[in-house]
Amino acid sequence: MLVQEILNKKKEQGIHKVYTIHEDNTAFDAIARLDELKVGSLLVINNADEITGILSERDILYKCYNSGVSLKEQKVENLMTPKDMLIIGKTDDNTSYLRNVMTEKRIRHIPIIDESNNLVGIISSGDIIKNELELTENEAKLMREHIKNPFGIHLYQKEE
Repeated sequence: MLVQEILNKKKEQGIHKVYTIHEDNTAFDAIARLDELKVGSLLVINNADEITGILSERDILYKCYNSGVSLKEQKVENLMTPKDMLIIGKTDDNTSYLRNVMTEKRIRHIPIIDESNNLVGIISSGDIIKNELELTENEAKLMREHIKNPFGIHLYQKEE
């Protein structure tokens, strides 16, 4: 399955928006925004609305724990994965490829760009797993139907 197919499904379900936070916001602000939106990551922007990185709940957890800096004082720019270290996917990437990248790099969210290098969404590991499970369940259903009736012939008449 291609990433574009997942993005299309997310758009149909109304869950395709990419949310941002300003790099000058605090970790506390980021936590509140993640909780409010029920998402796992935010793209980080600067004053010119340019993407400067990505921030996930794990970034906050791992970088704030034992830092000695209050969540209300810790800036997002100190916690985010900066733009030059971002792993970015493309709409024509295969989801199994992205799953492998996410697993190898131990990340859960990948921004997606189209052929014109425009940001078109974010894919999470959960999005990929959900779609793979759906495909597997459909294949299993088809196999069960084939086992029950391998020739596709309906031998039984419905009683009316």
